Amino acid sequence: MVNYQTSREKFISLSAISTGIREAITGKFGDSLLWVVAEISELNVRKGHCYLSLVEKLPGNAAPVCELKGIVWANKFEKIITVFRNATGVDLAANTRILFQASIRYDVKWGLNLIIEDIEPKYTIGLLQQERDRTVAKLKEEGVYSNNKNLPFPLVPTRVAAISAKDSRGYEDFENKLETNIYGYNFKVTLFPSLLQGDSAAVQMVDRLIEIYNHRDQFDVVVIVRGGGGAIDLNCFNDYRLARAVARFPLPVLTGIGHTTNISVVDEVAHADRITPTDAADYIVEQTREFEVMLDEIGARIHEAYLDTTISEMNHLQNAADRIKVQTSYRLQNEIHYLSTTAMNLKAISINLVKNSKINLTFKATELGLHIKKLVAAEGQRLNQYTKGIRHLYWNNQNPQSGCSIR
Repeated sequence: MVNYQTSREKFISLSAISTGIREAITGKFGDSLLWVVAEISELNVRKGHCYLSLVEKLPGNAAPVCELKGIVWANKFEKIITVFRNATGVDLAANTRILFQASIRYDVKWGLNLIIEDIEPKYTIGLLQQERDRTVAKLKEEGVYSNNKNLPFPLVPTRVAAISAKDSRGYEDFENKLETNIYGYNFKVTLFPSLLQGDSAAVQMVDRLIEIYNHRDQFDVVVIVRGGGGAIDLNCFNDYRLARAVARFPLPVLTGIGHTTNISVVDEVAHADRITPTDAADYIVEQTREFEVMLDEIGARIHEAYLDTTISEMNHLQNAADRIKVQTSYRLQNEIHYLSTTAMNLKAISINLVKNSKINLTFKATELGLHIKKLVAAEGQRLNQYTKGIRHLYWNNQNPQSGCSIR
C-alpha cells in the first residue's frame, strides 16, 4: 500500500499518484469489458488507430458533464468501422451517440483511456428512430403533421426558394436540372445557404425558412436539397423545430435530401419528398408540364367544341335556309295565285266598270243632246220673238204714219 504524504516536507511523486490511480481503477474494474454510452465529440485516425474524445451530456444541455479519451486500435478499427458503416450508412463521426464495449486502461504516461473493442450500431440507429418517432407523435398531437401536404400545389411553380449548402453538389444538380429542362421552362431559383448536417444545421434551416416566410409573396415553392448521406448525417432532419416549421409553412415544401433508405420527419411532413435533388427538380418540371398539358387539353376541347358547334350551327342554318326556301316558294306561289286571281277580278271589274261607264256615258250623252235641243229650241223661240219685236219696232220707226209710236 502506498504511503501518501500530506505535508510539504514529505511529498509524493507523480508516478506514485499515477500508480495509485491505476491500482484503484484496476481494483474497481479489472480487465472487464464494459458497455458504455457516450457521444463522440472529436475523432482522429492516425496510422490506422482511431482516437476519440467521448463526452456525456445532460438532456437539453450542450455542455458536457464528463469527457474521456477512447482508442480503437488498428487491428480492430477496420472491422468496427465497416460494420458501423454498413448498418448506418455513414462512418463514425463527431456528434454521434454510440454504445460501445471497452476496457479501462490507465497508463502512467498516457493517462486514462477507454480501449474500444466493439460498437453496437443498432443502438445509434435506435436512438435516431426514437427521436424521430417522438417528433412525429408530437406533430400529430399538435395537429400540424399534414398541414403542408394539404396545401394546393402551384400550377406554375417557377419561383423557387432553395435551402442548401453553397458548395453542395446536390444543389448544383438541382439547379442544372431546372436550367436544362427539355421543355424550355424558365425557373428563378433563389438560394438560402444553410448547414445541412450537424448540431447547428436544424437551427440554420429554421432561420432560412423564416427569411423565406418574410418574403413568401416572391416564391411559389420551397425546396430543401443536399447531396445524400446516412442516417446519422440526416438526423438534423428529424429535429422537432425544423419539422414543425416545414409542416406549418404556408408554401409547399419539397425535399430532395439524397437518401434511399430512411425517410426523415421533414420528408414525411413536406408536401412531397423526392429521393435526390434531381428528382425534386424533375417533380417541379413535371408539375409545370402537367399544367401545360392541361392547357393543351382544354384548348383541344375548346377547338373540338368549336368545330362541333360550328357544324351544328351550319346544319341548323342550312335546315333553316331550306325551310325558308320551301316556305318562300310556297308563299310566292300563294301570292302569285292571289295576284293572278286579284288581277282577273280587277280585269272583270274593270270591264264591268267600262261597260257601265259607256252605258252611262251614252245615256248621259242622249240626255245631254235632248237637253241641248230643248235649250236650242227654247232659245230659238226666244230669238224669234226678239227678232219679231225688233222688226216691229223698226217698222214703226220707218212708218210713223201708221199711228204707232215708240216711247
